[in-house]
Amino acid sequence: MGLGAKLGVVFAVVLLAFTAAARADVSVKTKYYDIKGKTGLELFYDMNRKGPRHGFLTKAIAQTQFKTDIKGDLVHSNGVCRTRGAKMVMQITYVYPRPVDKLDPSLARRWKKFQASNVVHEEMHGRLAKKMVADVNRAMRGFKLADGQSCRKANAKLMKELDRIIVAYNKSQVDFDKREHRDGGPVEKSVLALVGKKK
Repeated sequence: MGLGAKLGVVFAVVLLAFTAAARADVSVKTKYYDIKGKTGLELFYDMNRKGPRHGFLTKAIAQTQFKTDIKGDLVHSNGVCRTRGAKMVMQITYVYPRPVDKLDPSLARRWKKFQASNVVHEEMHGRLAKKMVADVNRAMRGFKLADGQSCRKANAKLMKELDRIIVAYNKSQVDFDKREHRDGGPVEKSVLALVGKKK
């Protein structure tokens, strides 16, 4: 019985909440969306118009997107159910804004710092996701449990453990965003620096 079919729903539901790879289990790519503006404020407004969707009504300036898949099987042999070839694979996509017009030197310097702060923030989301994949795969690797041919009990136990890992990492993603996006926090300071204001 394929683990993808049994566990895919669990991963899809939980990962939807938190919108060079260290391991072969994780691949990474970067894409950009184009923005225009002659001032920091104009660039900021264009990011709010064109950025990746964050929820139903809002847009993000930058975003780390996750796509996961579960491979492998849960097989029965001699009264024991065990995983075979089981692992989670993840594709991480970083999405960043990119000005299409040449910026004046002062704005270009501010933009460079702003974009660097975006990268630091999104790559932390990526690091948390990579750690989650490693923990999920560690839990699946070598999993076995005495059970009947249906492996119903074994599957339930494995799903419960994986769900526990994913929920914990999902919370760490949310907590990180709360710290970063708090009033006076790194994200607000980065935006104010881009538009040429200080708080």
